[in-house]
Order: sequence, then structure tokens, then C-alpha cells
Amino acid sequence: MPGPSRLAAIAPRAASLVGLALTAAHFLLSAATLAPSGYAAAALVGLIALCSAAMAFSARGLRPGLFLLGFSLFLFGTQAYVYPAVVLSLAVDGAALALAWRNAGRDGPGTGCCGALLAALAALVLASTLLLPWGRFLVELRLFGPIEFFAAMAFSPADAPAYGLACAWRLAVFAVLARELARLDAPGAFQGLCRGLAGGLLTAIVFGLYEHFQGDHYLLHYRFTSLFANPGWFAEYAAIAAPYLLLPLSRRDLAGRALVAASLALCGAALVLTLARAGWIAGALTFAAAAWLYFRPGPLARFSRSYGHLPTLAAAGALLVGMSFWASGKELAAVSRPINALLAERVGNFTDSPRPGLFKAGLCIAAERPVFGMGFETYARHYPVLLATPGAWLHRHGDPGAEVFETSHNMYVQLVSGLGLAGLALWLAMAGRAGWLLWRRARDFASLPDAAMLLSLAAFHVYAFFQEMFYVPAVWFLLFVPLARAMALEGRSARPGRAARLLGLAAWALAGAGAVSYALDAGLAATAARLGLPDWRGPGQELVFEGFYPAEAGPDGRTFRWSAGAGTLLVAAGGDGVTLTLAAPVPGEAAVYSDAGLLGTVSLGAVPTTRRFALPAGEGGRAKPLYLLPGRTYLPQAVTGAADPRRLGLSVGVAP
Repeated sequence: MPGPSRLAAIAPRAASLVGLALTAAHFLLSAATLAPSGYAAAALVGLIALCSAAMAFSARGLRPGLFLLGFSLFLFGTQAYVYPAVVLSLAVDGAALALAWRNAGRDGPGTGCCGALLAALAALVLASTLLLPWGRFLVELRLFGPIEFFAAMAFSPADAPAYGLACAWRLAVFAVLARELARLDAPGAFQGLCRGLAGGLLTAIVFGLYEHFQGDHYLLHYRFTSLFANPGWFAEYAAIAAPYLLLPLSRRDLAGRALVAASLALCGAALVLTLARAGWIAGALTFAAAAWLYFRPGPLARFSRSYGHLPTLAAAGALLVGMSFWASGKELAAVSRPINALLAERVGNFTDSPRPGLFKAGLCIAAERPVFGMGFETYARHYPVLLATPGAWLHRHGDPGAEVFETSHNMYVQLVSGLGLAGLALWLAMAGRAGWLLWRRARDFASLPDAAMLLSLAAFHVYAFFQEMFYVPAVWFLLFVPLARAMALEGRSARPGRAARLLGLAAWALAGAGAVSYALDAGLAATAARLGLPDWRGPGQELVFEGFYPAEAGPDGRTFRWSAGAGTLLVAAGGDGVTLTLAAPVPGEAAVYSDAGLLGTVSLGAVPTTRRFALPAGEGGRAKPLYLLPGRTYLPQAVTGAADPRRLGLSVGVAP
């Protein structure tokens, strides 16, 4: 019979094997999804595979690979369910597998209590997927096949149940990357990654500023976005990556000080021009730290005398002031107003935001299952159902006229709504433990890289009061760098104390209790019964689109939706059929199935075709699912370079 020490080693080893299996499957399915989407996508798959192989098998490939991984983040500044985000996920998969290969067969250090907290959080997140409709998922998996099911999941928008499954899987892969990075026996790996983050941020700022002031040819918006799809998302990236701009201060030369000063001036200008007020707050941490390093003598920044840095400060100030005065009178064609008027408007309306209503909505969703939540990243799915359901907290206390968003715009509210108070406690314990380890290392060893990672971790959690940080994977990635460093520090230190071991055991016990809670409410059956719902569909919802993008207006004024590949349409019980208007971005055949089997096939092209499909009898007032399978899909950004990064399957409208 195995002894206690062997039993204690089983859980982390099993978790490691499960994580690697999930990562390998995610890599293969992502590659199979992207490669047929166009020559550009196939080339990216090949390039990522080559870089991952170089990191795994070449002694010289590791540090450049980590540098490029951090450097390239600004290319993926979109929400989680579009083409760039899927490419980033493939790159993270490849890096995690490469690091795992380098660590294989070596009795390296563990990851300590911080690693146990992250693993327990990932386990809780994965267990929360039991609340998703697995019965329907299994039917879709059988009909669509593994690759098409994964592709539809990866590109499903936030209101689809498959989106929560994709986010849970992504968190597990990020956790594997952090664990393998922490166990890596390669001096300078973290420094290379951090330098890549700093270099990528500066490149994004310089390119973005150049494009931003091109008159009528500004990049995307009158607010600064660089290559990101949203100025707020770029502000998140800039504020959280900004601490890595401080790294040259550990050198004793004037060039390092000048580089930091110029970099901070550019970063400050970029953050101001995003007009993202949360970015100003979170980004202020880096500038406060820079001032503290400049004016307080200490070993973190190597200044030989207190006034030696003044010329670089003066140069940076002149650069920032000059850019501000030049930009303040710059007319932008989108609004015919100078930038200083836009800044005054944002400052004057500092508290004018829909966020309090969103926070309240998220808390009302959490109130349905306050201890363990309604499932990771399911806010957008639950919002319309609970708002329309008498007896639900959101129905009683929500605003039916409020604008609908895909997230609650607050990471802590999002965690409580998805994982409950237990998940929030586990997250805060993990972040607090990591912050303490980084602080102690920076204090005791005068380590500026560790201080920068601590600042990045703090900026992430400050910005989290104003944004939901899981929505943009490029920003989410930044969290796992300080987490991995904290795990590495703890794993290489002395044997953890009794309190740390008890905290790790408590985290696993909490994850186990959560798994039991989710299993007892599998598919939200118990919650739906308590609210009087025959299935997870709000009263009065005649049609529910799963795996479809938001409605658009066609040339004839009728609305339609694009599917993200294969999609599911839930039709309310009571009718014997539904009439659909179908079209496809590329000619091909589409098949329509119900639970009873094939209902018919349709030859489709750009011209819409209207067909009526008979439905089998429903049971117990439950919706009748229709499964729509396109013969071909189309990814405009990968094929033609168009701005549309969605994966398009079928155009579906419901005829009257």
C-alpha cells in the first residue's frame, strides 16, 4: 500500500498529466482548425510549429522563442473568439509543450503552494463546465466531428455555452505554461520573456502613434488603439506590461536611464490617448514606481548619485510635453474635434459609466449559486435567461432597458458569478501568495525584474476593478508571467512550511467540493427546476441561437446571424416546424439535423434560400434543437486579409 508521501505525490503528477493531455489536444485541434482556413493561416501554423520545435530541441532556441512569444502579444489584441486569439492560443500551446519536453525526465523543482493554488483553480474551472449542456455537446460532437466541434467552440461568441468550455480549456493551458516555465532549468528565461514584453509594447506604441496621426487614415478610432481592436483593451495591455519598461534601470549606464525615460514618456502618451480612465489609474503604478526609483537611493536602480538622472528626466518631460502640445490641437477627421477637447470630455465625465449596472447584474447572477457560481465565463449566456425569468434575482433587481454587454466589466464580479465566493477566495489566495513571494524576492535580493513582475501583477488586479480580464487572451497572458515566476521562486526555496502545505490542501479540498456541487447541478438542471424553467431558456424566448454572432441587418431590412461554423438553434416547444432563410459565404451544401436524425440538405450560395424544416414532438416543454452543419466555412481575415476576424459558417434568418 503506498505511503503518505507517495499519495501526496499522486495528485500533482496526475494534474500534470491531465494538463499536458489537454494542452496537446488543444494544439492539435487548433492547428487542424486553422490550417485549412487559408494560406496565411496555414503559414502561421507552420511557423508556430517550427518555433515550438526550436524551443523544445535547440539549446539556442529557447530564449529567442520566449522573447518572440512576449514580443508578439500586441498582434493578438482581440476578444477570445476570433482569428487572432485562436492563433495566440496555438502559440501558447506550442510554447507549453516545448517547455514540458525540456522538463521531461528531470526531477526538477516543484511549484510550491502557489502552484497548488493555480492547479486547484484550474481544476475548479474545469469542473464548472459540468453546468454546461453536455447532453447537447455530445450530440454535436457526434454530428460535427471533433475538429468541427472544436472549431465552432473556439469561435463561439460569449453568449454561447461552448464559449465557457473554450475559456476553461484555455485557462488550463495557460496554467500548464506557467507551471512548465516555473520548472525550467534555463537561466535568463524570465529575463528574455520580460524583455520581449517590453520590446513588443514599445513597438506597438511607436507603430500605433504613427498610424494614429495620419489624418483621415487613422487606424481604427479617434481613441488610440495601436493594433488592438479596442482602445480599452490596448490600455489594459499597456498598463500591465509597462513595468517591464523599467528593467534597463538595473544597469549603471546613462543609455539605460535615457531608454527608460523615453519609453515611459511614450507609454504615458499612449495611455493618455486611449482615453481609458482605468488605464490612467492602473498605469499610474508604473510611473509612481519610476519616480520612487529615481528619487530614493537603493540597490534596485543603480544611480551613483541622486541628481545624475535629472537630464534624462528633463528629456523625457520635454518629449511628453512636446507631444502633448502637438497632439492637443490635432484635428481628427472622425470627430472634427481636437484631442484636448476629447480629454476634457473624458475627465469631466469620469464617473459617467454603465459599469455600476453591469456589476449589479453580475452579482444578481451570482446570487443564484453564491458559493460556487454559475460556471466559468457564462455571464453572457445567463444574462438574457435570468433577466426574463420571474423569481430570478436579475429579473427582480436588473434593468430590462440596460444595454447588454458580453461581460460584467469587473473581473471580481465575473469570478463570483462564474465560480462563486469559493472561486474568488481561491483566486485572491493565489494572487496574494504570488505577490508576497515577488515582494520578498525584490526586497531581499534587490531584484528589479521581480519588482517589475510584482508591479505588473498589481496593475492587472487594479485594472480588474474596471474590466473583465479573461475576455482578451493577450492581456490574460500577462498574468501568468508573474505567477510562473512566483512558482519558480517557491519551488526552488526550502521545503514549504506547514501553513503553506495546509493552504494548498485547503485549495484542493475547495476544488473537490466545487466539483461535487457542479455534479449535483449538472447542466443547471436543479437551478432550472427551482426557477420553473423546462430548460435553460428564458420564458418567451422562441428561438435561441447557440454558436452564432450578433444579429445583423440585411439589404432587405431583415435580420440574420452568421454561425461560427456549425451551430445550434433551439426552437421553443409547441410548433411542428420552422422556416429558415439560409445563405453561405462560399457555395456548398449544408445539412440540418434534429435529435431524430437528418432533416434535409440544402445547396447554398450568396443568394438566400428559404426552407421549412419539420420538427419532432417536444417533451416537457423543452426546446427542440436544430443542428446546422455548413459544408464549408470562411475566415475572411485569413483568406483575404479583410478586417473581419470571425469564422463564418451559415447566414441564418428566421422567415415570418
